[in-house]
Amino acid sequence: MKRAVLTGNGLSVALNSDFSLKSITERFFDRLDDSHREFIKHHMKDNYSQLDFEEAIASIEQVYDSLEHYNGFLTREKGQNFLDAYKLKNSEFKQHIEAIQTVIHQYTSSILDLIINNVKQKDISDKLQPFVDWLVETIDTSDEIDLFTLNFDLLLETILLTYYDSSKFADFHFRAKPWREIGGEWKYYFDPDRSRQIHHVNYKNNIRLHHLHGSLSSFKESKSGRLFKITTDALRESNLYANIFEQGVVPSIVTGGGKSLKIQQNPFHFYYNQFKKSMVIEDSLCDELYIVGYSFRDDHINKAIAERLKNARRKENPRAFKIIIVDYADNDASKNEFITRVNTALELPKKHAFQLDSKNILFGGANSIKGLLVDA
Repeated sequence: MKRAVLTGNGLSVALNSDFSLKSITERFFDRLDDSHREFIKHHMKDNYSQLDFEEAIASIEQVYDSLEHYNGFLTREKGQNFLDAYKLKNSEFKQHIEAIQTVIHQYTSSILDLIINNVKQKDISDKLQPFVDWLVETIDTSDEIDLFTLNFDLLLETILLTYYDSSKFADFHFRAKPWREIGGEWKYYFDPDRSRQIHHVNYKNNIRLHHLHGSLSSFKESKSGRLFKITTDALRESNLYANIFEQGVVPSIVTGGGKSLKIQQNPFHFYYNQFKKSMVIEDSLCDELYIVGYSFRDDHINKAIAERLKNARRKENPRAFKIIIVDYADNDASKNEFITRVNTALELPKKHAFQLDSKNILFGGANSIKGLLVDA
């Protein structure tokens, strides 16, 4: 039995309400000084909102992308001709671009700093134990299982490390060298092929963890571009986000606008391809998919799931597919709105569309999934 689990922001909110995008965004704006707040408000124009952090970042990214594109023209021969024709200078333009990029990284880091210490085993046991019971049994009864998370937090890692030795699952990194600036904690470089070669024992149980949009513990070295992570304990003990830019690294996460473009870069490209393989490639198709707390607002994820459903409906040699979707809607209006969004996102024809009483949609939140266990 090959299974896949996909978790979204709803699962994190079940652990801590401060993880909601609305709460994160409000805290984000509260931490800005006046000049930075005005910078955001200017570029968001009439769409300025204190309820959407990703919209704020996306607006700044649009400015950055436009300036970077323009600067690319200026650095070529035709660009120099343009400068000469208008008697312009380009001496500080690059510094403006770098300053805006720094702003983006600083804002992103400030959000991750809000999350970093709010995933604790005690809270998981208190608030999500039924979900954890289901997850552990599902892992133990699978021939293969891929855990895909869209969240930056370390919730799934914390659960895995509580119930399994670190050698029992794979995360596609290998131990490389000490990071002396934070006390000699190990850097684990991202390299799926080398990881499998060096830590082959981690792959034997066929339990694999994928951070589709990156995580709190993932970084990119500014000079070399190398991608790496550090352990959860090292992250918490180092207070890294308090002085992250002094360490020559930036967070390796996907947020803001242009997600479809960002996932073309590693490690996100690799993780997404693994998800797509389990939905599209015939020899790699999963038999079951469990979706917990996902809003169905990421087009690239929706398209992959839609392909797996089409595969199950095809006339010739259909591949059986079980899908369970868990959400937190608590009234008929919000439930119907969610179902409509799912049906649209997954391009479901009317006769195959989900209904309010569909057995494969659970509206009791993450813990309601324990009801799927045989002995629940």
